[in-house]
Amino acid sequence: MSRTLEFTPHALILHLSGLTSAAALKRQVEIPFSAIKAVTIEDFNIPLLSFRIGTSIADIREGRFLLTSKWSFISYENHKDVVVLELANHQFENVVFQIHHPEEIKKQILEHMSL
Repeated sequence: MSRTLEFTPHALILHLSGLTSAAALKRQVEIPFSAIKAVTIEDFNIPLLSFRIGTSIADIREGRFLLTSKWSFISYENHKDVVVLELANHQFENVVFQIHHPEEIKKQILEHMSL
């Protein structure tokens, strides 16, 4: 998969590579653990014509999407069972991404948040 996570002592870094990076117009998103308000696994379907800076083709969503008055960063090829990070005091309101074993990733994020 062209998305990987790096856990640092104070932040989660979502790395994008290959075509995913090109489609999202971004190579990484850094999220301080202190900015994460909630972590969920959801079906996060975005309308094809949502205002965006990035790519929206079929079920692929890569890049920045204006879903409310604040931007969200989205990176998936399938909107089902994606990790959704609800954020505060960050440039994005949400960071949503597809990754293998989302439940395990959620557990790891919650563990790092409690440190």
